[in-house]
Amino acid sequence: MKTIIAAIVLSTVISGCSASYEELIDNNYSSQDKFHQTIIEEYKARAIFEADEMHDWNSAKLYSEKAIKSYKGEKIKPEPLSNWKIEVDKIGDIENAYNNLMMIYEDSIIYDPVNLGIAVASLDCWAEQEEEGWQINHIEICKSRFLNAMKNLNKYLLTKDNTEKITDSTIVITKENQRIDKIIYFDFDKYKLTLDNINEIKDYINSNDINRYLIIGYTDTKGTNEYNYELSLKRAESVKDFLLSIGVEKDNIKIIGMGEKELAKFTNDEVKHPANRRVVIKSAY
Repeated sequence: MKTIIAAIVLSTVISGCSASYEELIDNNYSSQDKFHQTIIEEYKARAIFEADEMHDWNSAKLYSEKAIKSYKGEKIKPEPLSNWKIEVDKIGDIENAYNNLMMIYEDSIIYDPVNLGIAVASLDCWAEQEEEGWQINHIEICKSRFLNAMKNLNKYLLTKDNTEKITDSTIVITKENQRIDKIIYFDFDKYKLTLDNINEIKDYINSNDINRYLIIGYTDTKGTNEYNYELSLKRAESVKDFLLSIGVEKDNIKIIGMGEKELAKFTNDEVKHPANRRVVIKSAY
């Protein structure tokens, strides 16, 4: 009897979870709006994968519902981090990713709705896979798609300076009077270079004939002026230390800390903004 009851309960749960999935599959939902259409396509693909390949009806239900809501005109955002149960040592990267995406969400609907839709869905995918914690290749696929979408979105952050962002999370090339500058972005309150940063800086150096370097560190406006000045110096010093480690002479490197001065993206005081947390590497002829 207990076995029968358990089977009935399980069947009821699956039926409830599959209702939205069946609705999504049975209807050819689409939208003329690029953001909504991308959301529908991205979440539908995720729902099909979770239902047919993984038999994960809870995830299929979540993705199906978000696709249907987008069809009905709702502006879909990534799930709040509180909705996921992610290990402490994994949550930091996703929290930074979430915050950086939400910083540019409204602007991106106007400038690049397709990549915004991909970023939103990929972040949910990344968080869901990280919560499950065992499908490493799936985690990397979702994370990679998110980073690539953010790469495309972030090129609009500094349009006033005519910049083009070219790396997953950190590097931007700016052309000004035939001089090439490299801009490196940092997560909030961070100053250490990532492996991606290091590889891109190496490529930058190998691709350009540079003898002398001017390295300028900046911060956003979150925190005191004194703290941010010191943080901007640390960011510049981290780049200097790397250049020294690969053989650039100390006398050919100059660093400056600007703190909160010369914001790339204007904000009021006490505002976190990814576009302002940066180091600019200039060729000092």
